[in-house]
Amino acid sequence: MKLIILIVFILFINLNYCLKIKEQPQVVVDGSGSKQSVNSFYIENGNFFMNNQGGNGGGLNQYQIISGSFHYFRCLPELWMDRLMKIKACGLNTIQTYIPWNVHQPNGFNTELVATDDLIQFLKQAQQVGLNVILRPGPYACAEWELGGFPYWILEQQPIALRSSDSVFISAVIAYWSRLLPLLEPYLFTNGGPVIMVQVENEYGSYGEDKSYLETLLTLLQKYLGQGDGNGSGVLFHSTDGPSAQMLFGSKLEGVYQTVDFGPMPMEQIQDNFKIQQTFASKPTPLMNSEYYTGWITHWGDTSAARTDANVVAQGLDDILSLNASVNMYMFFGGSNPGFMNGANSNSPTTDFEITIQSYDYDSPLTESGDTTEKYFAIKNVIEKYINNNNNDSNIKTSNSNTLPPVPSNSTKVAYGTIQITQATSLFNNLGNLVNQKQQQLQTGGPIPMEQLQQSTGFVLYETTMNIAQSNQLSITELHDRATFFINDEAIEDTVTIGQAVFLQRPFNSSIEINYPSNVTEDGDFNLRILLENQGRVNFGPYLNDRKGLLSGGVMSGQQYIGPWNNYPLPLTNKTLSNINNWQPIKDYTLSNTPTFYQATLSINSTTDIGDTFLSFTGLGKGQLFVNGYNVGRYWNVGPQRTIYISSVLLHQGDNEIILFETLLTQSIIEIQFLNQPYFD
Repeated sequence: MKLIILIVFILFINLNYCLKIKEQPQVVVDGSGSKQSVNSFYIENGNFFMNNQGGNGGGLNQYQIISGSFHYFRCLPELWMDRLMKIKACGLNTIQTYIPWNVHQPNGFNTELVATDDLIQFLKQAQQVGLNVILRPGPYACAEWELGGFPYWILEQQPIALRSSDSVFISAVIAYWSRLLPLLEPYLFTNGGPVIMVQVENEYGSYGEDKSYLETLLTLLQKYLGQGDGNGSGVLFHSTDGPSAQMLFGSKLEGVYQTVDFGPMPMEQIQDNFKIQQTFASKPTPLMNSEYYTGWITHWGDTSAARTDANVVAQGLDDILSLNASVNMYMFFGGSNPGFMNGANSNSPTTDFEITIQSYDYDSPLTESGDTTEKYFAIKNVIEKYINNNNNDSNIKTSNSNTLPPVPSNSTKVAYGTIQITQATSLFNNLGNLVNQKQQQLQTGGPIPMEQLQQSTGFVLYETTMNIAQSNQLSITELHDRATFFINDEAIEDTVTIGQAVFLQRPFNSSIEINYPSNVTEDGDFNLRILLENQGRVNFGPYLNDRKGLLSGGVMSGQQYIGPWNNYPLPLTNKTLSNINNWQPIKDYTLSNTPTFYQATLSINSTTDIGDTFLSFTGLGKGQLFVNGYNVGRYWNVGPQRTIYISSVLLHQGDNEIILFETLLTQSIIEIQFLNQPYFD
């Protein structure tokens, strides 16, 4: 630990030394070698000003940000341009996105970044469409995303204080940002790119007020992205918080412009919130709502999907713009939570755990499949009132053109109908194919948490031996998140809901009564297997330190801890999925009371028959959907999500492989159905 602290100290001194070298204002040199003035975006007299030397109608303009959130990591890259063009056609001039740490550095401390080409391509496409960008590089994101964007391996070090000046945490942040931030620097607005603002942390006032932590982040940003004045040296640095003095105090930092976030509300409250925004401002700053909520989060088990009336959203936006305030609409396009990457919310470690659904539609102006909505056009009508509202000073014009591009068409939707499951295979017959032998741990005293198995998401299979002399009352000391029990490789049947396996679900229950099997050894031994599912790490609030597994000692039989345990990590990556074998024709399959992979083929005759489609949850229990090897996401029959969106770009002419990993049902799935529209309760 002392060595780590010393390394952090040396790095921090180095950062401050670099900052003592005064950066000269940058210039752009064209092909002939002549110097040109750089772009600038800065705050003056309580307003934003943009000097766009390379843009249409270049020169000094007063600028009102009309932005929408669009998370590139929630949308397949092939679809970005369609969404961006629809955002532009609605009258917006800016988009906002997080940069999740766990997307770009998933493999451990100080490892090379991945998928950065996607991020850069997204920035380029936004600029190509004519949209500026507000970046939220973290290191914390929230976003209803797995662990709030933190990589799982940050939890390997225990204890660790996330979002603080904890030396272990800060070391990881420095190692990550020293790789990420230099990649962003060429795309700053002052360097001819689209990025006009960069956020410091995220809603930090809702979590803490560790100024040493925030100052370290700001020092890193200044080292790699300039001083942050937006006028010759970098772009503006800002923070986002709820409209309260306490929250704004938490994120307050010299040199960082503070904004607030709130949803639709009466004009009087909007004005009050903007007054609160100025609480710690030494001079007037632009009014800005950085998260104007167009919808809201939906969790599995909610009675219905969250919805917000289009007219209410439009009226609130009109009120904000009428005050000459800037705004970012969260979300403008929500997209999906692919694979296992949804987050969860918890206000209590023992009594509250809400899992975000696979769809991140968010009731946004653009649907999960990118369709325009009533809300989209209501917002467009509002924005069109303001896009040609020139100031009295003829040298200062608004940033928006008075002619909007046409709105692109919505995608084709196809109901492929009912198709038959053709074959199936049990998880238990594929452990050797799916488990990384280097990661598995055998004969451990207690169950090993997922993080210590060097596993991010997915499942872990825990295995031990019990005896009929032990108590049949089993309890898990600390369950994170869902456990399904198998005695001698057979699920315990639910006597209330016929055809489903018995499971324990955080936070509702943690104990179970089992029946002893008839097929035991001479000594009375039998096999116990527990399939553990990580349902998404907590992404917001004080309980972020959300490790996954059978924690705090593991499993008890009566008053006895049981063990030893074999621990089999099952991340179910695209790579390991191809190793599944031992398939049987569905008519011959008899192991449906085990976790089962079901396979079907969706045949498409022609490229003209390819379109977006939606898998219905009818006849399904709980599990995971894979299409042509791509992990689309979770399905669950508890609602309110009743279908899962499958983009046309995942399909091709000919045979398309559909695999379901079913963990709840104990009777075989025979068929599945594809619809041409989504359904939510």
